[in-house]
This record gives sequence, structure tokens and C-alpha cells, in this order.
Amino acid sequence: MIKFLKETDIQRAIFNSPNGVNTKFLQQSHSLWYRFNNYQSNAPFGLYKNDQLVSVIFATTSDKTKYINLYEIVTIQGQEKKGYATEIWSRFVEFWYDAGMNRIKLSCTPSSVTWHMRNGLVFWAVDKQGSLRSDQPLKRSINEQVDFREYAVNNPSVALPDKKVRMKLREEDIETLQLSQKKILETYQAIKKVGEYWFRPHLYGLSKNTK
Repeated sequence: MIKFLKETDIQRAIFNSPNGVNTKFLQQSHSLWYRFNNYQSNAPFGLYKNDQLVSVIFATTSDKTKYINLYEIVTIQGQEKKGYATEIWSRFVEFWYDAGMNRIKLSCTPSSVTWHMRNGLVFWAVDKQGSLRSDQPLKRSINEQVDFREYAVNNPSVALPDKKVRMKLREEDIETLQLSQKKILETYQAIKKVGEYWFRPHLYGLSKNTK
């Protein structure tokens, strides 16, 4: 079952979850949503199994830009390695595609890029935390997203964001960021791992031919 969550749903999940990395992520996401008063305008997206919350997506959407801005996907502590993150992601993109959203953006930590690559993402830049920036048209399913990416490898203009976004992404260059040597190494390894899905060169080579 899919459900949009209230603040009390997340608080209950935190209270009932054992200590661990995922519970920490859930607490951090809750604090962010509470601080920016997002529970009313951008309720978290929850996946339930047998009336138990097992995974949550924190994201904002814009009716004006038609963008989804993904902040965090959290599987409840103790529910890992059951495919719930993939299931909620699949339900999430289907729901918001049907609701009229047409692009999605997010930052992927070096440790998460393998999972995100399976979902059909491409990457353009590095943010100031050393995460890889992803921004592309939204498709209704993971398979459609993967198929679109494979087409975009040879036709990258179809994936490019608008000019304003491209200019911002150009500024996010690992060479200019003040990252630790360890973080720089992790980020370069992540870029190497995504291989042909590192689309940064196309921010420059194709910009003159697009809006």
C-alpha cells in the first residue's frame, strides 16, 4: 500500500525503529521537513507492507516547473535488502508521472550511484558535498527510464535541462570544490563507475543547439 505520510507517521516510525544508519537518515529527513514546514505541501511518500511502514521518499514537486526534487529515500531500519527501495521508487515515479511531473533531479552520494544507475539516471555535475547531480526527463517506469537513457547516450540533447539549469550545473565542478582528499577520491571513483552516463561534457558541446 502507498500512502502520503503525516508528521506523526514519521515520528512513530522513528520511535519504533532500532538504532542504525537508516534511522539516522530518517531522523535527519524528518528534521528537514519539519524545519521547512514541508509536511503540509510535500508530504512524504510511504510504502506499507502488512500495515507496517517499510520505506519512505522525501521529495518536493513544483506545479510551475513540473520538477520533482528528490531529497532522500529511506528504508526503515531492519527492512533492508527486501527490494522495498526499488518498489517505492517504481510506485513513486509512476504516481508523479501520471500527476503531470516531467523532470526529476537529485544528488547521489558516491555509495548510492550503483543503485541509482539501475533506475536509469544520468549525471551532470558534483555538488559541494561530493554527490553526483542527476537531472533528466521523468518516465513512467524504471524500464522506460533505462530505455530513455540508452537512447540519450547517443542523443544527449534529449536529456539536457534548460539553459538556466545548465549554467548552474556548469558551475558545480569538482575541480573548484573544497573537498577532502578522501571525498575527492570517492567522487572520482563514482564518476568512473557511472561511465558513459557521466553527461557533463554535453553541458558544453551541445548547449549552443538547445534552448
